[in-house]
Amino acid sequence: MHKTYPGLLILTTALFLAGCGSSHPVSRAHSSSKTSHPVSSSPLLSRQKNLDPLTGLPSPVHGPLLAVMVENSEYGRPQYGLRSADVVYEAYTEFFYYSRFMLLFYGKEPAQVGPVRSARPYFVSWVHGWPNAAYVHAGASNPGYVSINRDHIHNLDVDANAFGLAYRVSSRPAPHNLFMSVPKAAALAKRYWGNPGITPHWRFGPKAGSTPPKYQTITLTWNTHNTVEQWRWDAAARGWTRWVLCPECPNNQYQQVMGLNSHKPVVASNIVIQYTTEQYLPDPAGTGWIQIQTHGQGKALLILGNHIYKGTWSNSGPGQPTKFFLANGKSALFTPGQTWIEVVPNNHSAANPFKLQLQ
Repeated sequence: MHKTYPGLLILTTALFLAGCGSSHPVSRAHSSSKTSHPVSSSPLLSRQKNLDPLTGLPSPVHGPLLAVMVENSEYGRPQYGLRSADVVYEAYTEFFYYSRFMLLFYGKEPAQVGPVRSARPYFVSWVHGWPNAAYVHAGASNPGYVSINRDHIHNLDVDANAFGLAYRVSSRPAPHNLFMSVPKAAALAKRYWGNPGITPHWRFGPKAGSTPPKYQTITLTWNTHNTVEQWRWDAAARGWTRWVLCPECPNNQYQQVMGLNSHKPVVASNIVIQYTTEQYLPDPAGTGWIQIQTHGQGKALLILGNHIYKGTWSNSGPGQPTKFFLANGKSALFTPGQTWIEVVPNNHSAANPFKLQLQ
């Protein structure tokens, strides 16, 4: 099967397919189908002892929680840290151009993460929703600095090599060559702010089943020039492997995204397509900032293990977690493992290249 949904079109078509189940920079000093899978009466696996609250998987080591900004332009690939992250947020950083990642780590400490890039206010809002997370970034837009100060974020700005956490490599051109040490950042965060417990944002259900999902390839076109990504169902892994279109490769082919620390494929257990309002904000440099709605509610496509559901998201305000629900209003049950939150615009125009395709 094959369907293409530009922008909001997916909300009126794909979500309801019968086959889809029901400028003031902050100081660099530290600042203070038939399965019962979605039924909310199932036990909260994340409350069991020694389970990671971000993944629902067994983990003897917890925290402190780190959120790290990572580049996703063609100059920043391949990245380090994508496989090791517990949760990954992806959203536009400039006006409908590049996307950028925010990686969350809670106990896993890959040797190297990056390239590290700057903050944006909506990413700060998502950090704020994970209380006590330490935020690692290399500078910020002016609105980003305002948000960091206003929300009292545990700030680890590595711009100009503050804190001694980041370093540049000679094998890549600047500014795409800044990397950081997660173990050092975790130790520093623990010294400054301790290691408080983390409350899960979502509920965890059983592991993914062996039945393949109705759609086995999910293509996200952020822009046709350099950011076309795919998630492909992997029956052996019972998860979704990540691929990126390589325009300079022979036959314009896709390349699988690998974890450069582990040399193993990136495999997501859950992919959430979160639709929200995005607006253009002109800035003095002329690059075009955007504003992304992080509070309120909206539509979502919930790809949880081998199931695809129509759903919604809701966030009650600053410092609150974003919750995800099925169409019947029950809390979604996530499959244990890595989760990607793909935050995309719900409006469609000639200036907005985003498209989602299910095959």
